[in-house]
Amino acid sequence: MAAEARGMRMGELARRSGLDKQLIHYYLRKGYLHPALYKSGNQALYDHTHLEKLEFIKRGRADGFPLAYCTELWEKEREGRETEPRQGRRGEGESPTRDRIIREATAVFLRKGYRASTISEIMESVGSSKASFYYYFENKKDLYFECLDNIFQNVFRDALGDIRQEEDIIRRLALRWGATRVFFPEMITILQLVRESLRDENEEHRLKAAAILRRALIEPLTGDLAKGIEDGVFRPVRTEIVPFALLSMLEMVSYRSMIEETCSDADIEESVLDLILHGLRDD
Repeated sequence: MAAEARGMRMGELARRSGLDKQLIHYYLRKGYLHPALYKSGNQALYDHTHLEKLEFIKRGRADGFPLAYCTELWEKEREGRETEPRQGRRGEGESPTRDRIIREATAVFLRKGYRASTISEIMESVGSSKASFYYYFENKKDLYFECLDNIFQNVFRDALGDIRQEEDIIRRLALRWGATRVFFPEMITILQLVRESLRDENEEHRLKAAAILRRALIEPLTGDLAKGIEDGVFRPVRTEIVPFALLSMLEMVSYRSMIEETCSDADIEESVLDLILHGLRDD
């Protein structure tokens, strides 16, 4: 942030954008990139708008869009954003366009799952070009993480009221299991993406993945465990650790019904709850 406040030199702009300095100079000469803000002596300085535009052009070119089209689209999107509420970098914050993309993407992800959904399909639903997607999001995974809260709300929508009202902690766990059972394939994808992002070099991606994991999956289980301990149903355990073990078990046992159909969902649910309640000891 400090570097952007005082401006970036060409070397830093090239390094952060991943583009060759000669190519950036070409964009400047041809008018595809706006001129430096000011010069310190003979040194031109650039700010975050130059970096964002270069990243936008880079992604658009990688998807096969003409250079002139990418530049024109950037200008149109920027003009549109100036009439929208103030927001941060890459369209973060309130934006009608960004919100519409998230809303339509949530519907597509719920209908087709992460793997089968495409940016082109999502943007067609929005009624905008694929290139404009990259003004607001880095890639499909970036968008998916933004949609996850909505996706979880949709998955648990029918059961959430029953879960919150259920006083019996064992029955509550069963309701959670039932709500996720039909969502197993996508749940596995979510956990895989979260796991990948927790190892990402980008700190922002790691923090976002950790927040999603805790908010959507760990904290509800932590609350159930705490209530079970308070009610005397469960023995005291470390509630900051055990939910991760339960989540891991949920992920792995979901593969059972995919391998062969010799066990019903009810059989699997009964075995999981029995293991949670009694472990493996023959007392």
